[in-house]
Amino acid sequence: MRRPASLRRKIIANSGLLLGIMAIATLYTGFSSYELARGVESLFRNNRRMETIRRNLNATEASLVAYLRSKSSDSLKDFIMFSSRLSESSQVLNREIRADERLLLERSIAALIDGYIEEAEAAVAAKRGRDVAAYTERYHASERSAELVRQLLSNTEGLFLADSLAGFDLFERRMSRIILSDLVLVLTASLLGAALLVRYSYRLTGPLSRLAEAARAVGRGEYDHELPPLAADDEIGTMAEAFSAMQRSVKQAFEELKEKAEVEKRLMAERVRVLDMEHKLKDAELAALQAQINPHFLFNTLAAGMQLALAEDAERTADFLDNLASFIRYALKPASRTVSLGDEIDCLERYIWLLKLRFGERYRFELLVDPAVLSRETPALVLQPLVENAVAHGLKDCAEGGVVVIEARNSGGATLLRVADNGEGMDATELARLEAEGAGAELGSEGLREGGIGLRNVLRRVSLSSGGAGCFELKSEPGKGTEVILRLPGEGEA
Repeated sequence: MRRPASLRRKIIANSGLLLGIMAIATLYTGFSSYELARGVESLFRNNRRMETIRRNLNATEASLVAYLRSKSSDSLKDFIMFSSRLSESSQVLNREIRADERLLLERSIAALIDGYIEEAEAAVAAKRGRDVAAYTERYHASERSAELVRQLLSNTEGLFLADSLAGFDLFERRMSRIILSDLVLVLTASLLGAALLVRYSYRLTGPLSRLAEAARAVGRGEYDHELPPLAADDEIGTMAEAFSAMQRSVKQAFEELKEKAEVEKRLMAERVRVLDMEHKLKDAELAALQAQINPHFLFNTLAAGMQLALAEDAERTADFLDNLASFIRYALKPASRTVSLGDEIDCLERYIWLLKLRFGERYRFELLVDPAVLSRETPALVLQPLVENAVAHGLKDCAEGGVVVIEARNSGGATLLRVADNGEGMDATELARLEAEGAGAELGSEGLREGGIGLRNVLRRVSLSSGGAGCFELKSEPGKGTEVILRLPGEGEA
């Protein structure tokens, strides 16, 4: 096997030489380009930085004017985004007192930008507060600051111009030398590569062409196609022998696969039939389960029970059935509907009545509702699941003295709903996991505590009904209870 080793060494040596030349050319070009890029960057970095500041300033001004004219939420979002970019781009400016005219100009620009952003934000705040005189005054003050920033930017760019021109002359001289050197290296590598390609193409392509023809024949299904004998005692000869053995193995395997395919076809048909039967069985089971629970029948039965209790002077039983029937009627309506907060509070009061009937004086419920928010809209069934979680999980080990506070009030135009208990609370790990799931993380198969799905369902419906503007807050410590706060946005916030 001396020949394969000799051929391998020659290929490796020649390829190594070619790669070495190409590597030298690439490295030289890379280092030269890097130095040139650094030179160009040093020439234009300051001008690009000033242009970025000017562009962000113009965009911030445009979004500010658009918001002051239309007071649209999109304009406000644009103003916040562009003012943040302006503030970030000004952070690279010098803010110290230096004995350099350019650095002093940068310091003045940074101070003016800070003042401009402050005046612009004050104008936005005054506009939101409908203080026309204030936001007009603040707007004009911000315009004066912006004009001064532009003047100083022009002065700074003028100082950079002379340095940029001198640097560009040096860049132009070095570029000619680098191009000539790269041309020589690339031409040398190309000629050597072409020579090696011609040399080895004749040595390799002949036997490989015969192997390729045999492979195409096998691809057409001609497994009996014979490969012409190859006299070369090298890697190609070894590959030809291996191909012949593979050809025989493929032919044998193909016959076996045909037999297995027939068996698998019959098995697949049987599996499809079984899956179809299982699907029909599940449909039948679902229909049976649905037929077992008829909400209207349940409600009508409770109503009949209430009438029977009244007829027998069992007023407490009648009150129980009345509250239960009303609660079920409310709960059986689509959960995606929107209701008034007054209806939600009424449903919650009936649920609390049922809890008191069950637990007696074991728990105390405090309902703090601002009458001004009763007419506001809210997704249905957001308070009852929170109260249920507080009782079922927060106070489950509390034999007496358990307190659940339910609060509904106005908060800056939004509606604030709060449910708090003095139960066992949660540790930091459990609280963080619940906050992550409530914030929109993908729901897993395991809930937090037990019944955490009710809480996640409430948070998800609040977010969907408000277009993502609704938010929540969780507070809890072990032994100090749990507090859930929902914020439903006002009409102008969603």
